[in-house]
Amino acid sequence: MKRVVLAAVLAGGLLMSSPTSAGAWATYCDWDPLVLVVTPSGHIVPVYDSVWTSSLLDLAVPLESYKVSRVYDSAGKPETAVDMTILVPTGLLFRYQVHDMVTSGLLGSGNVYAQANGTSGTPVHLTFTLPIA
Repeated sequence: MKRVVLAAVLAGGLLMSSPTSAGAWATYCDWDPLVLVVTPSGHIVPVYDSVWTSSLLDLAVPLESYKVSRVYDSAGKPETAVDMTILVPTGLLFRYQVHDMVTSGLLGSGNVYAQANGTSGTPVHLTFTLPIA
């Protein structure tokens, strides 16, 4: 009986450690805070800063700041250029990869204004234009 149990444990270990030909990559949205962007003319535009990581253990708490300026489109209508900086502090011991998105809806829904990959501890700059002046 001991040999059967030992053989089953060894077979399970080999099965779990064998390389796979195809694997899935999961991402988790750790935080999705609302950021209120104030345009040069005083309009308030709500956007969401989604921070995605590959593990639930990577607590990606974003710190955002932004600068706005007035720009004009090709037809001469005023728009708002936004330069948003997102900093995710480094974890206790390790740095980890993050994917930052600025959208008009929760969890990456709505219009995607900008997105970029980065590393915790390093600021990521996202630039985009809002059609509201």
